Amino acid sequence: MNPLHQLINNIYDTLIGKIPGDDETLVKMHTRHLEELGELSFPLPMKNWYNLAGNLIDNQQSVTIFSCEMQEDDIDTALVKFKSSFNDKTKIRICKVIRTSVHLFLERPSLFNCGIRIALNEADSYGKWAIFSKCIKIDTNLDISNVEDLDLTTLRLSIIKKTLDNFLELTTDMQSNEILHVNLSHNSGHNNNILCGPVTNNQGTKDTTNKAIDIFNKRISDMRLMAQHRYRLNIKSASEWQDFFNRLGRASVTIELLSNKPHKSIKIALNDLSGVNKGAAFIFYNCARLTILLKEFNSKSNKGIYPGLPNLDNIDFSLLDQPEEWELLYVYILQYPFVVKNCVRSIEKGIVNPQNLVTFLSSISSVFSVYYRRVRILTEPRDHMFGLVFARIYLLKALQVVFYNALRLLNIEPVSEM
Repeated sequence: MNPLHQLINNIYDTLIGKIPGDDETLVKMHTRHLEELGELSFPLPMKNWYNLAGNLIDNQQSVTIFSCEMQEDDIDTALVKFKSSFNDKTKIRICKVIRTSVHLFLERPSLFNCGIRIALNEADSYGKWAIFSKCIKIDTNLDISNVEDLDLTTLRLSIIKKTLDNFLELTTDMQSNEILHVNLSHNSGHNNNILCGPVTNNQGTKDTTNKAIDIFNKRISDMRLMAQHRYRLNIKSASEWQDFFNRLGRASVTIELLSNKPHKSIKIALNDLSGVNKGAAFIFYNCARLTILLKEFNSKSNKGIYPGLPNLDNIDFSLLDQPEEWELLYVYILQYPFVVKNCVRSIEKGIVNPQNLVTFLSSISSVFSVYYRRVRILTEPRDHMFGLVFARIYLLKALQVVFYNALRLLNIEPVSEM
């Protein structure tokens, strides 16, 4: 089990003596201001817990949740007792009250070790989460077989369907005899109907002029120009790069058409490079940058410039003390399975959020880009620096697993050069 998921379950069990369903969010995972707010928090007042554990706290006189299972009324004593109860692999470093919430600051080296190990061991299957015991299938009554001839709204529907199919492979029991069919269409209908909103033009009306092949060709051209001028890619032969930019341009269309909630309309201007298209290029560029960096390490290791990468058991993750390193591990590697789950957790009600994965990829690219520019990852080959280099390489290898898996969920082949 994901160590973060296990820790959250343990927190609930300690506070109320039971583990609620995965939809419960009283224990919150933080994604920002980790240094100031810690990694997790939960409300201190008893009243916040009533809907979840009302039968357990009806007769409690205390105003804090610590009195429910822990039988502690003094907050300082309760904090010490609560902190000491977590003596497994995931330890709490600091436990303190900020306003009306208890904030938890976690021991980092052990989580680095555990999170990286799980991501690398699970590899292509990392992110799998058995949310549904039944098999869920996405149906549509539209013909989406000839993709290039589709209008833009139906192209969007086709991309949403293929993406959701990938999500469901990770989150449902595909072998179950109980099958739930969810319809994806342009029209609202039953409760388990997923609505695909229209693609609109500059006038705000549904685009009925352009076909999928038109936006594909335009974005292929856009990505080529951006790679040459913004990212300074040296293109020596047009034929050599044709397949590369074909894939990149089509991937850019996927990012663009998934950038908003599926039921909402999305504006696409074929000649506008100011929006999502730049975001797609930024994602691809940082994916390539990560891959190239790891290849460079392997090359230097093979040449004897660096020693070979030691076994994970011999890595000192306490050396990772940069804020971006912890953010990449905690927010993006450890929380990636939660992102997958949250994209489809309400699919039985016709609610899906694949756009969250696009936002996730954009955010991970931003943090990695800052880290790459600010920190020299591959340092001079000196003995006293090798331990730090090895810890960083393992972190980036786990990050690559997340990056690649997230792109594949969108049916995008990971970019290895740009």
